[in-house]
Amino acid sequence: MSRFGGHAMIIGQGKASVDQLPEDQSLDNMLDNYAKEIIPNHFYISSYDALPKWMGKIQNLTGTKAVKLGSVTHRFNELFLQYDSCVTTDIYITNHQWNNVFALIIKTHKGMLNELLGDYNEQYDYVLQVFIRSKIDGYDQSLSKNPAYVEKMLLILFYKMGLIYEGDIIDFRPSKTHLGKKIAKEFTDTIAEKLIGIETDADLRAILLEYESKNNVITQ
Repeated sequence: MSRFGGHAMIIGQGKASVDQLPEDQSLDNMLDNYAKEIIPNHFYISSYDALPKWMGKIQNLTGTKAVKLGSVTHRFNELFLQYDSCVTTDIYITNHQWNNVFALIIKTHKGMLNELLGDYNEQYDYVLQVFIRSKIDGYDQSLSKNPAYVEKMLLILFYKMGLIYEGDIIDFRPSKTHLGKKIAKEFTDTIAEKLIGIETDADLRAILLEYESKNNVITQ
């Protein structure tokens, strides 16, 4: 699966993206010296680029305090298949050690993959970490107080999942959890078209900055 550290190979060294990880994969070092700042004060680490030792497969969500954000129905673009397949992926979020470091976990249901990939096993995958640095000491960065955080992280997630072509996102349905209910209707109504043609980090950066400006979002 390309969500686990990319698919480019270097002979004798395994996956190219894994080879580029620092030797010190502690959370502090990864956030300070590896995470990509996509817009000011917003940093992310994605297992689609490389697989740090604390990302990847998760047996279950017990003890993670993860909250379901919603479900996205989309084309399955992560493997080259002869036929297009449509799947549904559930999206969860929790904190990773600190209240401003967020872990996004996904679970893709078999759906049509059951016929195309007989050995595909449904599992939870920790695929994206987002660190949002506050400008104000002591500011409460909990998601319940900052619902705009969720929508920005979903934009990053869908981009890293490669859902950037027309028809890739078929439907996004927020969950009925307290966080799912905070996702704006305007976001769910436009997400299918929002990322079309966004092929580079620079393109994503422009979308996120436009989002912040339009919604008057300020990182406190």
